[in-house]
Amino acid sequence: PYFAELAAAVIDAAAAHDYIVLLDHTGGRREQELLVSQGFRARVIDGLILSPIELESEDLRDRAENVPLVLLGERDYDLPYDHIAIDNVAAARAAVRHLVGLGRREVAFIGDRRGRSEPAQLRVRGWREELTAAGLPADDGLVAATDGWGHADGAAAMTRILDSGRRPDAIFAYNDPMAIGAMRVLHERGLRVPEDIAVVGFDDVVEGHFGAVTLTSVSPDKSAIGRLAVESVLARLGGEAPEPRRVWADYRLVERESTLGRGAAKDGPT
Repeated sequence: PYFAELAAAVIDAAAAHDYIVLLDHTGGRREQELLVSQGFRARVIDGLILSPIELESEDLRDRAENVPLVLLGERDYDLPYDHIAIDNVAAARAAVRHLVGLGRREVAFIGDRRGRSEPAQLRVRGWREELTAAGLPADDGLVAATDGWGHADGAAAMTRILDSGRRPDAIFAYNDPMAIGAMRVLHERGLRVPEDIAVVGFDDVVEGHFGAVTLTSVSPDKSAIGRLAVESVLARLGGEAPEPRRVWADYRLVERESTLGRGAAKDGPT
């Protein structure tokens, strides 16, 4: 859902400059990302905005095409391309700080990718740093790894944590679908959100605004990310761009019912 909303922001930003956006869904598969990154549509596209998941630096180092490339996402490629991202460590720390500030003392993380996802590693790092700074447990028993990023993955991870005998009083999920999947399991187990277990997601997708319990979430500025990405491509096309740059987009924590409870949320459905 996050990428659909981000794509809409890119389309709006491009339309303001009379450009049309072609979408290609790679499914996080390396071979598809390679195909896209090498400019397989070079005859019909002027620039490429790519949010890679599986690509490594060497995959992008020797691109044969001259089509301008702008990268999105938090992987650090150290390559001569503009890169738009948010600070995942700081954002994760803000989410955990919110939970700790509400008196939660055992915060679990759902969505570790067993070293296969740099954004997940960064969010785990922020989770661990903030808990450690607060003098609270950040042991591996509170980290649930998943194979994917969806609702079912969050539900399965939540089930494993509860079946292990742990009863955290808060959950920080890698993204909103995982958080929503976790909340479904909590409901099935008779646990209340947030009274028994508070939940924070990441990405602030629209779905989280309209559940029976609205979801507190880290909200990247998707409009700004889309605008910055389009502007970077157009600057390259016009020969006006400076040296390749890393641009940090803004984010905020939107506090809703899954941590504050009904009637106390600061930001309802939008």
